[in-house]
Amino acid sequence: MLIPQIEIRIYRVTDDSQVKQWVIRHVSEVKISGDSDTFSDTCRIELAKNIKWAQSEECPIRRDDKVEVYMGYNGKLAKRFSGWVSEVKAGVPTVITCMDDVFLLRSVTIKKKLYTNTSINKIIEEIVPATVRVKISGEIKISSWRTTAETVAGEIALMEESFPIKAFFELDDDGEPTLYVFTSWIDGRDNAGEFSERKNIISHNLEYRRSEDVKVRIKGVSHLLNGKTLTYIEGDGEEVTKNYYNLTMEELKAMVKQEIKREKWSGLNGSFETFGMPKVKKTDTVDLEIEGVKKARYVVKGVTVKFGQGGYRQEIELQRKVVEL
Repeated sequence: MLIPQIEIRIYRVTDDSQVKQWVIRHVSEVKISGDSDTFSDTCRIELAKNIKWAQSEECPIRRDDKVEVYMGYNGKLAKRFSGWVSEVKAGVPTVITCMDDVFLLRSVTIKKKLYTNTSINKIIEEIVPATVRVKISGEIKISSWRTTAETVAGEIALMEESFPIKAFFELDDDGEPTLYVFTSWIDGRDNAGEFSERKNIISHNLEYRRSEDVKVRIKGVSHLLNGKTLTYIEGDGEEVTKNYYNLTMEELKAMVKQEIKREKWSGLNGSFETFGMPKVKKTDTVDLEIEGVKKARYVVKGVTVKFGQGGYRQEIELQRKVVEL
């Protein structure tokens, strides 16, 4: 029998360099949310109504405290969230809202500076504090870029609007929060495993979509070295802008056509609920088998992790189909 368990560790370094720690193993509900379209993941902790604090009648947790959340079964727990307390709502129940390490980048200011003949990689490595782990896939060389945001988080958001990059925090294989920056298409970093209605899918709202019914309109923008841009639009439906760097018009057209082909696929769309294991992360792939539909591999857009009276659950939102199996 699998017994779901949770352990929340909250730390604070005091002015005299002492470390205070609180360990919470009983909660009403915990919800961790995040997807590949958002920069930060969040964690909402609703404490048990009868929680007792040592030497205090009030909740001692404060904004800026460090938070780690571990979940699992039968004593085997894995870290599912690492971040910082952003808000504490006192009362019954007490609710603690947390944000991943984007919380830190929102408080790190940067100087206005003009970069020339460099790369996005080097700029990010320079503006991100040395204490933050960074892993960058690919490289984008640029002729110039002027930092204009007030904080590191704001500057990275501006880069995402101007260049084909995707940035977010995720726990690496060692369980350490890492800023991943992708400069190329993400077709799944890791395969999380197989999920089937007959085995480990609890419920789903998945619907089958046909490629011929998908309406896609892509606006491709190529940012040239001289500061000018080229634009090419193709397709129908709601317009989505895709940024590229230093492509000729012919190259830009090819990329837009490829993007439309990626979006016009036949397969399952929506989300499904499964147990807490195997652990699934955003941009992983999952092998999905639903009755009446061919088994296929899909990229995961987002994962919502829940722990409470319903047990330990994951809601997996699909991004796109990769290949039929």
